[in-house]
Amino acid sequence: MNISGRARISALMLAALTLGGLAAWGFINYAREPELTAELRGYALAEELGCHGCHGPRGTGGVANPGSRDGDVPAWDGGTAMMFVRNDDEIREWIMDGKPWRLALRDSLDARRRANREQRIRDAFPKAGEVSLHPRPLEPAELPLTMPAYRDVIDEHQLEDLVAYYKAVADYTEMPEDARRGYRAARSLGCFGCHGPGGLLGVDNPRSFKGYVPPWRGPDYQELVKNHDELRAWILDGNIPRLNDNRIARFFMRRQVVRMPAYRGVIADSTLAEIEGYIDWLSRDGS
Repeated sequence: MNISGRARISALMLAALTLGGLAAWGFINYAREPELTAELRGYALAEELGCHGCHGPRGTGGVANPGSRDGDVPAWDGGTAMMFVRNDDEIREWIMDGKPWRLALRDSLDARRRANREQRIRDAFPKAGEVSLHPRPLEPAELPLTMPAYRDVIDEHQLEDLVAYYKAVADYTEMPEDARRGYRAARSLGCFGCHGPGGLLGVDNPRSFKGYVPPWRGPDYQELVKNHDELRAWILDGNIPRLNDNRIARFFMRRQVVRMPAYRGVIADSTLAEIEGYIDWLSRDGS
């Protein structure tokens, strides 16, 4: 083979290696894209729609709203859901119409009764004119901040994502008592600080493979936890052999900022079983 032939072969091999490297790099970058759950999509949409501007970061602390019953826009957590919604349909009505039909009717009747009462007072004391005998509370529509209606802004899929996100923050999900015990155990250990409310959101994790701490259900969770033994290993040891034995996975796990703590020797077997039960229920419930 002459020199020019060898040069062509070398060039072809170099091109093939370059293309192969680019393809592998492209595949890795594609694989690193998070597989968002409904709760995570709802969080991103709530950010886009400005929901957190009034209800606070992740819905955990509203801004002042002078004249309202509590003096501020209600947060979504802390048990406030029971004061404002009765079921999932009312969550949807809050988002789409700014208020559930039930509460809109109540406010309308309250305003009418209040107006009738004030008119009777004026009729009984005509010389009082328009002077109020006591301060009148603001009507909901008169408050500085009122809930906007998104019916003409979002579609049905976006609505369901927002509902899922709200329910995660508000702890508004019905669950069996054994799952609830696991939920309480996980909360007491601080698991929701990294995995988000109820283990459903997660937080950013620089230099990790996906760029965030994943929630406990959805495709990203399923990639990390293939079976019950791996779930237990994650909790007790903070890692699993399958990923430790993989060169790429090991590289990202060693460089990521937030790392899974190991609870071996820290939690009782009964607590471990409760947390495993909750995560198993959660992953099944959202699958």
